[in-house]
Amino acid sequence: MRGAGLRAAFSGAWPPLAALGCALLVFGAIAPRFLTLGNAFEILRASVEIGLLAVALTPILVTGGIDLSVGSVMGLAAVMFGLVSQQWGWGAGMAGGVALLVGVAAGALNAFLVARLAIPPLIVTLGTLSLFRGIAEGITEGAANYSGFSSTVLALGQGYLLGVVPAQFPILLLQGARTRDQGADVGCGRRARRT
Repeated sequence: MRGAGLRAAFSGAWPPLAALGCALLVFGAIAPRFLTLGNAFEILRASVEIGLLAVALTPILVTGGIDLSVGSVMGLAAVMFGLVSQQWGWGAGMAGGVALLVGVAAGALNAFLVARLAIPPLIVTLGTLSLFRGIAEGITEGAANYSGFSSTVLALGQGYLLGVVPAQFPILLLQGARTRDQGADVGCGRRARRT
């Protein structure tokens, strides 16, 4: 019985897993340092932002929605963080708060347009993708680059815990666990929406 469950779980997953295995073998043969633990953690560090976006987007997709603007919201929040901390001279905590407020405001705008005005989420988020990206480009004039952040900010964004684990990875794990725990509620909402 256990073998049947494993076969069912991996029945549609084997082609991507086989492709991943082939890619690992090829890259490992080409670059000797590719299959090292250090490189694995570096890839993990670079993937955390995408993972956090994927975790946040999962309940939306499970309930039949879509949000195309998440990358633009992240970009606008990052631009605001840089603007507030570098040009306005506010601390990292205040800049982080402003970035969070930008994300909340963007999400509230999308929610209002979808839930209250009944505009399809594909149309709304396609439009706000351009809106938020345009605002970010307007603030930076398409060229400004914010750098020179404090060591604390850099440690969170680029650092490693104990010199091995990316500093942002525990945040991804906690958010993933939180989303998994809320999964039963999302499933109930989806069933209720269909009836």
